[in-house]
Amino acid sequence: MARRGSGLRTAIKVVKAIDRANKQAARETQRREKARQRAEAQALREHEKGVREAQRELKRQVRQQQSAAKQAFKNALSNANEEYQDRCEERAALRKQFIQEVLR
Repeated sequence: MARRGSGLRTAIKVVKAIDRANKQAARETQRREKARQRAEAQALREHEKGVREAQRELKRQVRQQQSAAKQAFKNALSNANEEYQDRCEERAALRKQFIQEVLR
């Protein structure tokens, strides 16, 4: 006749299985939490990188606009100087012409 146990061994096996399952679930929860934190940190780094790139682009555009404005001012100044020189030459030519007319 086989010995019949009181079921203590079976109960211990069940308790150990439940304990292993709880530990495994806790490890999985920690893994998921770490993965979520890593993903969140990565998203934050990418966002900060995008912000830095946008700031750099804005600064570059501002510098480019300033450079364009400075160049436009230089061009306008150069054109005004050329026009002034042309007017001076025209007046000098008119003065010479008038003097020639008077001397005749």
